[in-house]
Amino acid sequence: MSRGLGYTFGMFIGIPLLLIIVNFLFFRGNQVTQNEVTEYIAESKVIEVVVPGGITRISEGYYPKLTQGNNVKRIFRTMFYSQEHHKYMMLITFKGYDFRGKYNHDNNMIRNTIIYFGGNFLVRANKAQMSDPAYGTEANPVPVFGVKAIKSGTRDLQVEFDVPDNLNRIFVEQYLDHFLSKKDFKKLFG
Repeated sequence: MSRGLGYTFGMFIGIPLLLIIVNFLFFRGNQVTQNEVTEYIAESKVIEVVVPGGITRISEGYYPKLTQGNNVKRIFRTMFYSQEHHKYMMLITFKGYDFRGKYNHDNNMIRNTIIYFGGNFLVRANKAQMSDPAYGTEANPVPVFGVKAIKSGTRDLQVEFDVPDNLNRIFVEQYLDHFLSKKDFKKLFG
Protein backbone atom coordinates (compact mmCIF):
# COMPACT_ATOMS: atom_id res chain seq x y z
CA MET A 1 0.00 0.00 0.00
CA SER A 2 2.74 2.51 0.90
CA ARG A 3 4.66 1.62 -2.28
CA GLY A 4 1.67 2.64 -4.42
CA LEU A 5 1.30 5.83 -2.39
CA GLY A 6 5.00 6.65 -2.95
CA TYR A 7 4.67 6.01 -6.67
CA THR A 8 1.57 8.22 -6.88
CA PHE A 9 3.29 10.98 -4.87
CA GLY A 10 6.35 10.78 -7.14
CA MET A 11 4.35 10.90 -10.37
CA PHE A 12 1.92 13.66 -9.48
CA ILE A 13 3.93 15.83 -7.12
CA GLY A 14 7.64 14.90 -7.27
CA ILE A 15 8.22 14.97 -11.03
CA PRO A 16 6.27 18.23 -11.67
CA LEU A 17 8.11 19.83 -8.73
CA LEU A 18 11.44 18.66 -10.16
CA LEU A 19 10.56 20.15 -13.58
CA ILE A 20 9.68 23.48 -11.95
CA ILE A 21 13.01 23.54 -10.10
CA VAL A 22 15.02 22.58 -13.24
CA ASN A 23 13.23 25.26 -15.30
CA PHE A 24 13.91 27.83 -12.59
CA LEU A 25 17.60 26.98 -12.31
CA PHE A 26 18.55 26.29 -15.93
CA PHE A 27 15.95 27.73 -18.31
CA ARG A 28 15.24 31.16 -16.83
CA GLY A 29 16.78 33.29 -19.54
CA ASN A 30 16.29 37.03 -19.06
CA GLN A 31 12.64 36.53 -18.07
CA VAL A 32 11.52 39.01 -20.70
CA THR A 33 8.03 40.47 -20.34
CA GLN A 34 5.60 41.28 -23.14
CA ASN A 35 6.06 44.98 -22.30
CA GLU A 36 9.80 44.65 -22.95
CA VAL A 37 9.14 42.89 -26.27
CA THR A 38 6.74 45.71 -27.23
CA GLU A 39 9.29 48.35 -26.16
CA TYR A 40 12.10 46.68 -28.14
CA ILE A 41 9.96 46.58 -31.28
CA ALA A 42 8.65 50.15 -30.77
CA GLU A 43 12.25 51.37 -30.42
CA SER A 44 13.21 49.68 -33.70
CA LYS A 45 13.15 50.89 -37.27
CA VAL A 46 12.63 49.00 -40.51
CA ILE A 47 15.63 49.41 -42.80
CA GLU A 48 16.66 47.94 -46.13
CA VAL A 49 19.78 45.81 -46.30
CA VAL A 50 21.50 43.79 -49.01
CA VAL A 51 22.49 40.30 -47.92
CA PRO A 52 25.11 38.80 -50.22
CA GLY A 53 24.35 35.31 -51.51
CA GLY A 54 26.14 32.18 -50.35
CA ILE A 55 26.71 33.35 -46.79
CA THR A 56 27.12 30.71 -44.13
CA ARG A 57 24.53 30.61 -41.43
CA ILE A 58 25.08 29.30 -37.93
CA SER A 59 22.39 27.10 -36.44
CA GLU A 60 22.05 26.13 -32.80
CA GLY A 61 19.42 24.14 -30.94
CA TYR A 62 18.05 25.34 -27.62
CA TYR A 63 15.33 24.49 -25.11
CA PRO A 64 13.04 27.42 -24.23
CA LYS A 65 11.55 25.43 -21.33
CA LEU A 66 12.02 21.83 -20.25
CA THR A 67 8.29 21.26 -19.74
CA GLN A 68 7.12 22.30 -23.22
CA GLY A 69 6.15 19.31 -25.39
CA ASN A 70 8.42 19.15 -28.44
CA ASN A 71 10.62 21.80 -26.96
CA VAL A 72 13.75 21.73 -29.13
CA LYS A 73 13.86 24.93 -31.18
CA ARG A 74 16.60 26.30 -33.43
CA ILE A 75 18.07 29.74 -33.90
CA PHE A 76 19.62 30.60 -37.26
CA ARG A 77 22.12 33.44 -37.45
CA THR A 78 23.29 34.82 -40.80
CA MET A 79 26.10 37.35 -40.40
CA PHE A 80 26.95 39.83 -43.15
CA TYR A 81 28.55 43.23 -43.63
CA SER A 82 26.06 45.94 -44.61
CA GLN A 83 27.66 48.37 -47.07
CA GLU A 84 24.66 50.70 -46.67
CA HIS A 85 24.96 50.97 -42.88
CA HIS A 86 28.73 50.30 -42.51
CA LYS A 87 28.15 47.67 -39.85
CA TYR A 88 28.22 43.95 -39.42
CA MET A 89 24.70 42.63 -38.95
CA MET A 90 23.23 39.31 -38.00
CA LEU A 91 19.88 38.30 -39.48
CA ILE A 92 18.13 36.14 -36.87
CA THR A 93 15.37 33.62 -37.54
CA PHE A 94 13.97 30.72 -35.54
CA LYS A 95 12.77 27.26 -36.51
CA GLY A 96 9.87 25.75 -34.62
CA TYR A 97 7.42 28.68 -34.54
CA ASP A 98 6.12 29.21 -38.09
CA PHE A 99 4.06 26.24 -39.27
CA ARG A 100 1.78 26.97 -42.20
CA GLY A 101 0.86 25.87 -45.65
CA LYS A 102 -0.89 22.81 -47.00
CA TYR A 103 1.46 20.37 -45.27
CA ASN A 104 1.99 22.46 -42.11
CA HIS A 105 5.72 22.69 -42.85
CA ASP A 106 8.10 24.95 -40.92
CA ASN A 107 8.28 28.05 -43.12
CA ASN A 108 11.66 28.99 -41.66
CA MET A 109 13.44 26.43 -43.86
CA ILE A 110 12.16 28.27 -46.96
CA ARG A 111 13.05 31.59 -45.32
CA ASN A 112 16.64 30.38 -44.76
CA THR A 113 16.92 29.21 -48.40
CA ILE A 114 15.89 32.70 -49.54
CA ILE A 115 18.46 34.29 -47.19
CA TYR A 116 21.15 31.94 -48.53
CA PHE A 117 20.58 33.12 -52.12
CA GLY A 118 20.82 36.73 -50.96
CA GLY A 119 19.02 39.84 -52.07
CA ASN A 120 17.42 42.99 -50.72
CA PHE A 121 15.49 42.64 -47.49
CA LEU A 122 13.55 44.84 -45.13
CA VAL A 123 14.69 44.09 -41.58
CA ARG A 124 13.84 45.44 -38.15
CA ALA A 125 16.81 46.86 -36.20
CA ASN A 126 16.68 48.24 -32.68
CA LYS A 127 17.74 51.93 -32.65
CA ALA A 128 19.73 51.63 -29.40
CA GLN A 129 21.72 48.68 -30.70
CA MET A 130 22.27 50.39 -34.08
CA SER A 131 23.72 53.49 -32.41
CA ASP A 132 25.71 51.62 -29.73
CA PRO A 133 29.41 51.53 -30.76
CA ALA A 134 29.71 48.13 -29.04
CA TYR A 135 27.51 46.71 -31.84
CA GLY A 136 28.28 46.49 -35.52
CA THR A 137 31.63 44.72 -35.35
CA GLU A 138 32.38 41.26 -36.67
CA ALA A 139 32.59 40.00 -33.08
CA ASN A 140 29.32 41.69 -32.04
CA PRO A 141 27.05 42.33 -35.05
CA VAL A 142 23.79 44.28 -34.82
CA PRO A 143 20.91 41.79 -34.51
CA VAL A 144 18.21 42.30 -37.15
CA PHE A 145 14.93 40.50 -37.74
CA GLY A 146 13.54 39.90 -41.21
CA VAL A 147 10.32 41.58 -42.28
CA LYS A 148 10.10 41.15 -46.07
CA ALA A 149 12.14 40.09 -49.08
CA ILE A 150 12.17 42.89 -51.65
CA LYS A 151 14.32 41.21 -54.27
CA SER A 152 15.72 37.72 -53.89
CA GLY A 153 18.02 35.46 -55.87
CA THR A 154 15.30 32.78 -55.68
CA ARG A 155 12.68 35.04 -57.34
CA ASP A 156 9.57 32.90 -56.99
CA LEU A 157 9.99 32.17 -53.28
CA GLN A 158 10.47 35.70 -51.96
CA VAL A 159 6.85 35.96 -50.76
CA GLU A 160 7.53 32.93 -48.53
CA PHE A 161 10.09 35.03 -46.63
CA ASP A 162 7.60 37.52 -45.19
CA VAL A 163 7.49 37.61 -41.39
CA PRO A 164 4.10 38.72 -39.98
CA ASP A 165 4.07 40.94 -36.87
CA ASN A 166 2.89 38.18 -34.53
CA LEU A 167 5.81 35.96 -35.62
CA ASN A 168 8.27 38.86 -35.37
CA ARG A 169 7.17 39.29 -31.73
CA ILE A 170 7.99 35.64 -31.05
CA PHE A 171 11.43 35.96 -32.72
CA VAL A 172 12.21 39.11 -30.70
CA GLU A 173 11.00 37.49 -27.48
CA GLN A 174 13.17 34.40 -28.02
CA TYR A 175 16.21 36.54 -28.81
CA LEU A 176 15.74 38.79 -25.78
CA ASP A 177 15.00 35.92 -23.42
CA HIS A 178 17.60 33.35 -24.49
CA PHE A 179 20.35 34.97 -26.57
CA LEU A 180 20.87 38.57 -25.44
CA SER A 181 23.46 38.69 -22.66
CA LYS A 182 22.25 39.75 -19.23
CA LYS A 183 24.59 42.77 -19.40
CA ASP A 184 23.12 43.94 -22.74
CA PHE A 185 19.59 43.18 -21.53
CA LYS A 186 20.15 45.52 -18.54
CA LYS A 187 21.61 48.15 -20.87
CA LEU A 188 18.44 48.09 -22.98
CA PHE A 189 15.86 47.82 -20.18
CA GLY A 190 17.60 49.16 -17.05
